[in-house]
Amino acid sequence: MKRTTFPEQYLDFDGCRIRYIDIGAGDPILFLHGLGGKIEDNDACFRYLENQFRVVAMDCPGSGFSDKPDRDYDMPYMVDFALDFATRLGLEKFYVAGGSQGGMHTLLCCHRAPERIHKAAIYSSSGVWPANPLLVSFVRSLPPEAVRPFFRMTSLFWHSPFYPDYWESRTKDLEFLDSREMPGFGRHVLGCLASQFERDYRKIYAEVNTPVLILWGDQDFGMPVRMGRELNRILPDSRLIEVAGAGHNVPIEKPEYFAGKIAEFFKI
Repeated sequence: MKRTTFPEQYLDFDGCRIRYIDIGAGDPILFLHGLGGKIEDNDACFRYLENQFRVVAMDCPGSGFSDKPDRDYDMPYMVDFALDFATRLGLEKFYVAGGSQGGMHTLLCCHRAPERIHKAAIYSSSGVWPANPLLVSFVRSLPPEAVRPFFRMTSLFWHSPFYPDYWESRTKDLEFLDSREMPGFGRHVLGCLASQFERDYRKIYAEVNTPVLILWGDQDFGMPVRMGRELNRILPDSRLIEVAGAGHNVPIEKPEYFAGKIAEFFKI
C-alpha cells in the first residue's frame, strides 16, 4: 500500500503513538476514517483543500500505522479520543468530515460537542439501522483474526464496480490489513463493529443540530443510497448529494468533486 504523500507526524497520546498529518492553513477540518481505516482512505482529496483549510487527519488507536493497544474498543471511546486529539492539536472549534464508520464517528462528535463543531460532512455513514443484540453477541464472540475473512467479504463493496482501480486497490488494501498487528487491530475492528449495532443510533442522529452535508454514491452496494435518504430525513439540518457513478468511498473515487462540495458547504 502506498503511504500518504503528506508529511507524517506522531503524537504521544498517553503512551500510544498516533500517526497524523497537519497541513494547510485556515479554518481546520478534522477527517475521521472508517472501520479499520487510515489517513490514506481520505487523503486523495486533501490537495484540493489545503489551500483553503487546515487539514488534520489521523489513524485512530488500534488502526492504520498508529499503535494498537490490546484493549476494549467501542464508539464512545472513539468519540472521546477524537475530541481529545483535536484539543491536543489546538483545535477548539473546527469542521469535521468522515465516511462509513467515520460518518457515524463524525455525527457522534457533533452530538457530544456541538459547541465545538461548525459544520460536518459525511459520506456513506454507518448506523442507519436498528439495534441488533444477536449480531453484537456474535461479533463479540469472534477471535481478533476473524477480521481477515470479514474484510475479504466487505471489501467487495468498498468501491463502485466501475471504479478503474477496483481490483488493484482492493488487493493492496487487503494486503495492508493482513499485515496489521494482532490482537490490537482485530479488537479495534470487532469492538467498534459490535458497538455500531448496540443501539439504534438514528435516535441520536435526530438530536444532532449541526449543519451536515451528506454525500452518498449511487453505486454503493454495501450501504445503498436509500440509507442516505433516510439519514437526510432524520438529521434536522442536512443536505444530501447523491454522487453519480460513485461507490462507498467517494473521496477516493471522486476526490476533486468531493473536496469541492465540502469546501463550498463549509464556506457558506
